Formats: sequence, structure tokens, C-alpha cells
Amino acid sequence: MTALALTLVLAAVAYHAMMTLVDLYPFNNVRGAKRSERLTEVAVNAPVMSLPAVLLGAGAATSLPWLGRAGGVIELLAVLGGLLLWWSPYLAAVTMPWATAGTGTTWAELHARTYASTIIVLPRIGERPRPNLEHMVLHALMLAAAIATFIAANTI
Repeated sequence: MTALALTLVLAAVAYHAMMTLVDLYPFNNVRGAKRSERLTEVAVNAPVMSLPAVLLGAGAATSLPWLGRAGGVIELLAVLGGLLLWWSPYLAAVTMPWATAGTGTTWAELHARTYASTIIVLPRIGERPRPNLEHMVLHALMLAAAIATFIAANTI
């Protein structure tokens, strides 16, 4: 189970990096972002997203399950942040305060400019921004990683 959890965590990190750095339009839309912005996003997010794997690996190596559980908590917090960011505007018309912090734009404007032309499989709910398929895959990977990390930590 530890190998599966580590694979899922690292797959989510790799997927996020690829979706941030590689133009795969219409699956993603990185064309509007500067290369420096994309590199900064990966440089900030990859270490945080990798930390659960480091903690789980350390927990398994030292027979300390609390390290793996700490990794699971971090993975769960990361996926919850993503779910709140993407799903609360769609399902409840509530935008998270950090969604566009410091950009001078609203989430609806950012979504319309950046994500609305990507592949979206969800039905419309009024004019609410919808999660795109790229992020649905990322969130599913991260949620599976969080669950597997907690299970693996409890078997250490």
C-alpha cells in the first residue's frame, strides 16, 4: 500500500507540473501565462505537493506511522484547498478569498479568460464557473493519494 500511495502522490505532482508547463490545449490553457509565472507555480507547489511522499517514506523507513499520517493530512489539506477553490463557485456560488489574491480580478473573470475554453464536461449552473477536466483529474489523483497515504500510514 505504501508503494501505491507514493505512486499516487508523485503522479499528482508530475501531472500538476506537466499541466502547468506543457501546452496541451484544449485540455489545459497555459498559453496566456508567462514562462516565469509557470515556473514559479511549479517551484512553489511541487515541494508542498511532494512533502506527503517524503513524510510517508520517512514514516515507513523509521516505523513511525505518525509521519505518514502527517503526510496524509498535508495531502488532504491540499486537495481540500483545490476542491474549495474549484467546486464551491460551481456548486454553491461561493468564491474562496484566495482564489485570485493580488490579481485585481474576480474568479469568474479569471475562469472566463483562462479555463472556459478548455475541456469542461460538467453541465452549466447559471453563469457559475465550472471545473475543467484538467482539474477534475488532478483533484481525483490527489484525493486518491490522500486516502492511500492514510491507509499506508496505518499499516506502518
